[in-house]
Amino acid sequence: MVSLGTLKEATGGDAVVAFVEDSILAGTDWNLAKVRRKSIRLEPPHAYWATYRVLLGRGQLHNHEAQPAAASEAAAEAAPDLIGGPGPGLATVAQPAEAEVTEVEAEPDPRWSEERELRLVARGVFDSTQWAGYRDRLQSLYGARACDPLTGLGYPVIYEPSQHAFWFYPVDPNLPNLHLAADPRRMRRLFRARKRDFLDIPARVTDVKIELARYLPEIAAILRYDIETAPASGAKTLYAKVQQGSRSAESHRVMQEIWRLSLRSEGRLRVTRPLGYFPEFGMYLQEAAPGEALGKDRTAPEYLPGVIHAAEALATVHESQIKTRKTLPLAHEIARSERTLDQFAITHPTAYFLLRELLEHLRARLKKLPEDEWLPTHGDYKHDQLLHHEGTYSLIDFDFFALAETSFDIGKFCAYLVPSQPKGWEHSLAAEEARQAFLDRYRELRPDATLGRVPIYEALNLAGRAMTLMWSQTRGWNKAAETMLVIAMERLKSKPV
Repeated sequence: MVSLGTLKEATGGDAVVAFVEDSILAGTDWNLAKVRRKSIRLEPPHAYWATYRVLLGRGQLHNHEAQPAAASEAAAEAAPDLIGGPGPGLATVAQPAEAEVTEVEAEPDPRWSEERELRLVARGVFDSTQWAGYRDRLQSLYGARACDPLTGLGYPVIYEPSQHAFWFYPVDPNLPNLHLAADPRRMRRLFRARKRDFLDIPARVTDVKIELARYLPEIAAILRYDIETAPASGAKTLYAKVQQGSRSAESHRVMQEIWRLSLRSEGRLRVTRPLGYFPEFGMYLQEAAPGEALGKDRTAPEYLPGVIHAAEALATVHESQIKTRKTLPLAHEIARSERTLDQFAITHPTAYFLLRELLEHLRARLKKLPEDEWLPTHGDYKHDQLLHHEGTYSLIDFDFFALAETSFDIGKFCAYLVPSQPKGWEHSLAAEEARQAFLDRYRELRPDATLGRVPIYEALNLAGRAMTLMWSQTRGWNKAAETMLVIAMERLKSKPV
């Protein structure tokens, strides 16, 4: 068994700097300009991930007052980004809610005449037996292929004593076709061959610029394609999501039906138009949605109208009768919280006792509550799944679309309205007002809906947020996790909505 401290040291900024300089840049004319940790993900006792932005430069260096390459690591340690759970939005970079995500803005740096950015992934495994299986899988997938992100692909490099591996996007053990979807030449061929399906006006595709919008190692990646055309007025921006296995095919099928539903909804549901599933790339495409994600400021003028629109959109989806074989049973949600108990016992004993008490009360209350009606539902309903643009709102991220109890997404949405680290009482008050407005509007649209288990689902999702805070290890996570669990108990004891 390898400790968390060992993995953090083996995958920390100094280790990344040494790896890049010794194994990637040695013998080249590239220089390491900066290393910045972008995200972490902790799943004790199984695995640990960290991703880094690695900035390289060559040629002439301007304003040469360079900091050490890993200088930004100290700042990132104070507030690292969190890779949230699977299911990011397709049409935007929809970040996980709240202070679980923190961007660190660096001071202006010296610039090289030519620069390049790499995305490095570090993946460690705590348990020695699980590590052996993971290591053998990497070796069977890639053999002795070299890690060469400068002229080829950055295949995994294995470090046996510390039980971790480094690799570079677009290589990914669980997304074998990601490097194809990130290849400009291949995508130019695709868009040229299918331009009538993708472009709004007749035009010639001259180039495709590809940007990594979001990357959750071994889970999913979102790519932005800026299609340049002649004439320029035909230019188009599309988004693709690359997922494991056949998930992209199912996501595309669901989006086709939801798109048709939105056209009949009289504005209560707005989604982006799906454009196709491409199995050779493991991806599906959608048009870009205008606007930006509804942020964490509950007092912002667009927040409350967005929440009301969220109630309208969810009510529309609940009445859609769209078919799916995927289900989201309550038992799975409870089991996830039960598994978290052992993790809290190691990382935060106070949270352990709070969660244990919450689960005891939850089981007792469940004995008195019948099931809600099972309906098609979004599956990952949070305020940051809404994009706002000039007074209109679009809903994204249907990757977890499934059948579930009516209260499933209602409880989840309400749980994510609570700010984890509010800046002041105004934000907490605004969150409570938004919660009530959401419930009132949904009840208005579906007065006969069965909502007896909303307190159950809301409490479980608040506990899930405490778990996410524990995974993130960001500054102040201990107190924030406790707060989430205390609020969860209050919600559990409240009356059904």
